[in-house]
Amino acid sequence: MARLRRNGTGIHREAHGQGSAILLTHGFGATSRMWDEQIEEFTDRHRLILWDLPGHGESAAPAKAVSQASLVADMAGILDGEQADRAVLIGLGIGGTLSLRFWRAYPERVRGLVLIGTMPGLRSSAARHLWNGQVGELASAMDRDGLDTLEGGAEVDPRLHAHPLDLAIAARALLTQSDDGALPYLAEIDVPALILVGSEDKPSLTAAEFMARTIPNARKIVVRRANHAANMHKPDAVNAAIRDFLGRLSR
Repeated sequence: MARLRRNGTGIHREAHGQGSAILLTHGFGATSRMWDEQIEEFTDRHRLILWDLPGHGESAAPAKAVSQASLVADMAGILDGEQADRAVLIGLGIGGTLSLRFWRAYPERVRGLVLIGTMPGLRSSAARHLWNGQVGELASAMDRDGLDTLEGGAEVDPRLHAHPLDLAIAARALLTQSDDGALPYLAEIDVPALILVGSEDKPSLTAAEFMARTIPNARKIVVRRANHAANMHKPDAVNAAIRDFLGRLSR
């Protein structure tokens, strides 16, 4: 385990196993502990690099303002710290969104993408305005009531956050939508992509289908009876899909 000094604070990161690198990025309200089932499954042949987003888990909120662009730079710094030139990126929710942005910024460093319950962006300014209003309400409620307002599935465990008051800051930094996200360049992605979505993750099903149609070398799998954190609800099914995907990359 190690700390990466970025934006005036320490970002918690850890690495497990040996082999080709996989960088895993969790979703809002979760921590790197949501990947424990994948650590157990994949460290026989791969080096899994995990980190806690600012304000989450063991990472405190940054002293300086952050954005999705600065977090992408953090991801590059984490790979540099682990001496990993290229990696497969696996992300849940906002972690998947950041993985898409990372490909845009550093395409030469990405071997493949695994996107779980990911929304690639909002094209309509009206939709972004509505979304950002909801983000502001969530952050204000967290300022007022703390983790009692934190909602989510199996991946969200308030007990795992060392700095719970920082989550409101993280919500504003991570979730606010200021552009179209990855929508303008999905069709340009030139690495294989695996799109996983739980059958019960209703908000993400349409986005998963759109990405599967738009990303040239993409495969979509709907994980039956799984919600947003499909890798935790149905780890055997998700691990089998990821292992098959990684095997295809090696051919």
